[in-house]
Amino acid sequence: MARVLVVITPAEGHVNPSLGLVTQLTNNGEEVIYVCTEEYRSRIEQTGAQILTYPFPQDAFSHDPVLKPQEYKHSYQFIHMMVSGIIRRIIPDVLRVIENQKFDYMIFDSLMGWGGTILAEKLGIPAVCSIASFAFVEPLGSDSGLNEKETKELYEATMNITRELAEEFHVSIPAMEEIPAHAGQLKFVYTSHYFQPQAEKLDDSFIFTGPSIIPRQDAPTFSFEMLRERYPQTVYIAMGTILNKNLDFYQLCFEALGDLPVNVVLSSGRYTDMEPLADQIPHNFIVKPYIAQLDMLQHTDVFITHAGMNSTSEALYYNVPMVMIPLTSDQPLVANRVEELGAGITLNKHNLSATDLREALAEVLNNSFYKRQAFLIGESLRHAGGYQRAAEMIMSHMASAKCGRTNLGPIESR
Repeated sequence: MARVLVVITPAEGHVNPSLGLVTQLTNNGEEVIYVCTEEYRSRIEQTGAQILTYPFPQDAFSHDPVLKPQEYKHSYQFIHMMVSGIIRRIIPDVLRVIENQKFDYMIFDSLMGWGGTILAEKLGIPAVCSIASFAFVEPLGSDSGLNEKETKELYEATMNITRELAEEFHVSIPAMEEIPAHAGQLKFVYTSHYFQPQAEKLDDSFIFTGPSIIPRQDAPTFSFEMLRERYPQTVYIAMGTILNKNLDFYQLCFEALGDLPVNVVLSSGRYTDMEPLADQIPHNFIVKPYIAQLDMLQHTDVFITHAGMNSTSEALYYNVPMVMIPLTSDQPLVANRVEELGAGITLNKHNLSATDLREALAEVLNNSFYKRQAFLIGESLRHAGGYQRAAEMIMSHMASAKCGRTNLGPIESR
């Protein structure tokens, strides 16, 4: 069987979708070497893969000024983040820890962009792109939020780093718009063709396999029987793993939902100090630092979320409609698509009030239309094939490509 290199950006929303695929590849007999950070060792080793690590700050995506999620006013801001925050910091370390090792093919994270192409070229192997969000038909960012001077300065700063990296690794210099492009012979998108915006503009190398639904073995227990004993309906609130320390938002939730005859389960985050609000928690709230989300969603009527791609996909997989408060990055794009397909309501974080939240929840909770639309998207996700189909297609493609290399010479990594 093949020896596979997997390189994924060390962030929850990128590592977690890859775990089902890696598990299936190892179960199918592939030898998988997964390069990431120490933070993810336990869950990666549970897949059967071998992990190699490099140093990277654990809270980088929360506090680092370059990596911290933001609303991109221009696509160049996103590209600069990729080049300076990810490619320059991670790719040299990956090459260091795999030095002198041989692989048959590799799987890399789409957030690495051109960095994945560098690895494939240096190793001389074909590559597969793992896309944890929507495939970007258009660059992330409006291209209208910066003035001409700011745009030019950002372009020059980004291309200066790009030229330095190209010289260091002895590869060709890409054009600006090529840096974030989805490279690889195959591109696996963890959603459905139905849910993907503008899917008709993507070619056949984009494979839609649906979300990677795999139980977390380190998840804590939760008494779901207790919920129905209290109220017949349950609302679940979780704002992801990066920007989940906003106590003002949690206080607003208490005000908006505290007197409703529903269960409200709030996942506040492992590193969020809720002590300042301890005496304000309403009787219908259950507040925990971490909840097994896949289990929770199967007992949820409405999900209040930041509209991260993972959380949104998991909710829709279980037919759960949403009230969405997108915070940053691709979350507005995800929320817009959910709202466009009728499976939820989007609220503006900048002028959010308790009344807004309460009214939106009441609408989604009591109008069966949203549940029906969530079911339609959920059906498309469940029928997409999942990580089992992804693993099968990758192995089949690489087996065919190996025969082609034997007969016809090497094949390109892009």
